[in-house]
Amino acid sequence: MALVRRRYGGSVTHLLAHLVLLPLALWAVLQVLDFRAASNVVAWFVAGLLLHDLLVLPAYSVLDRAAARVRVAGVAAVNHVRVPAGLTLLTGAVYLPALTSRGDGDFRYLTGVAPEGYLGRWLLFVAGLWLVSALWLALRVARA
Repeated sequence: MALVRRRYGGSVTHLLAHLVLLPLALWAVLQVLDFRAASNVVAWFVAGLLLHDLLVLPAYSVLDRAAARVRVAGVAAVNHVRVPAGLTLLTGAVYLPALTSRGDGDFRYLTGVAPEGYLGRWLLFVAGLWLVSALWLALRVARA
């Protein structure tokens, strides 16, 4: 064990996990490349990486640093904004086709369910996230 750690630089578990997951990742890449519109998938993936790394990451890093300085009655408020904002963006990105009704025909064909009401339910979910966060912040301010 010590020899593996010394030669590899990490634990045996780390090495085994990589030996198992790298072939799985390679298989996934081969499945995508075998896909009929693989060039579209690769183009979107590269564009997403570039867009995120060059534009979005610096923007939310600056906003996060600015928010880290905000205090409400001596209580740091950054996580009360960071968590609901992150979950709002994540769920918005995941459910974007349903929220904008762009994939209604495909969704109905694949599931047999009408995709109505997603936007309203998502807005209620987001409002609930922000409400819980605001109540938690109010509780922390009241305790302080």
